[in-house]
Amino acid sequence: MNEQSVIRVLIADDHPVVREGLAAMINRRPDMQVVAEVENGRFAITAYQQHRPDIALIDLRMPELGGVDAINAIRADFPEARIIILTTYD
Repeated sequence: MNEQSVIRVLIADDHPVVREGLAAMINRRPDMQVVAEVENGRFAITAYQQHRPDIALIDLRMPELGGVDAINAIRADFPEARIIILTTYD
């Protein structure tokens, strides 16, 4: 598989176990690669700007800056951004 066909993924979640689990599953696939793992919305924005992933997996409930605000900031600069929202409900 050539480099251009690899789907580049950003993971933003404040729970390390979730990030590690998602990264392990994604990196097992030859056609996908995690390019960044971050623990809050502020870092998600920076990581998106730096890595320009094909897809971002973003938790809604994170410290410092939540997922909704991070998504809005990313979309303001990158309207074509593909984002999948991750969250839990208590």
